[in-house]
Amino acid sequence: MQASDTRETVPLVAFWAFGDMHFRAWEQWQAMHTPRIECMFSDVRTVWAEEGKPAFCVAPGDIVDKGAPVHYALAQRELARQLADIPLYPGLGNHEFQPDGGDDHVHTGEEFSEAWGKPVRYFWTAGAHDEIICIMLDQPNPFLPGERKENPHVIFPPETLAFLDDTLASHATQTAIIFAHCPLHATVLDRDPVRNMDDDSLDPFFFVENSDDVRAILARHNNAALYISGHTHSGWGSPQLVFTETLNGHAVTHLNLMSPWYTGRFAGARMNAERTRLEYRPDTPDVIASFLLHIYARKAVIRVRDHKTRSWLARWEITL
Repeated sequence: MQASDTRETVPLVAFWAFGDMHFRAWEQWQAMHTPRIECMFSDVRTVWAEEGKPAFCVAPGDIVDKGAPVHYALAQRELARQLADIPLYPGLGNHEFQPDGGDDHVHTGEEFSEAWGKPVRYFWTAGAHDEIICIMLDQPNPFLPGERKENPHVIFPPETLAFLDDTLASHATQTAIIFAHCPLHATVLDRDPVRNMDDDSLDPFFFVENSDDVRAILARHNNAALYISGHTHSGWGSPQLVFTETLNGHAVTHLNLMSPWYTGRFAGARMNAERTRLEYRPDTPDVIASFLLHIYARKAVIRVRDHKTRSWLARWEITL
């Protein structure tokens, strides 16, 4: 077999990506949340047994539903149990900042770092010869000073943009995969804009408002290949879950990770009419999905798995 053939048949790296998991140490929450997470990881381990373990797993934000230490402790314990020796690369989402009730305070990026042992923005390399550079960006704090309602404007600060630019420049020979909690503007869309079934990248709070600045950086660096985000809880069938655009002559593909907790604007855990207990409203279709990616020298293969049916929903092959 020729070396060129090997580069296209043997992946440089395989990894698994999980959307917003929202661990929360509340008995009523866990009664609905735990079965979905168990369903996902039970099936994931089946795939690992059949296809081999991934090099790592990644979860770009909203790993916890609130930022109090008790929720981090639950997430750490459960993910350590589920992943065992597979490295996890966590990201900072908006829910990591949220207070846990009226008596709690707004939380910080420093608490995220203390919990996971990671900076709020960081990078790592992957592949046998470090052919891949993975870049985790931070979600800006959605709470303005003195406020307890989230600001709907998601704007990457200058230090985040500089970190992205500098990291891409200093690793110019490596294929770059960018992870962030929030998608860029006009990527993933709504299944039914008339009924507004999904939060999507045209809705305030669900796209990066200075996306033009991010795209300008990605355009300057032809090693920028993938931008992977979550945040929207997009349902299965949402247009442009995987979306490729051309920036300054090279392709950048956007992948929006579905949440295994719930999808769609009207689904998830809600208080009943009497406000005495939580009830779970499923989406239609109600899937529990996560994504497996194989990165090759000149292409990436993305597959999405429905863990409820233990079947693959779709496959995309994109050029890098």
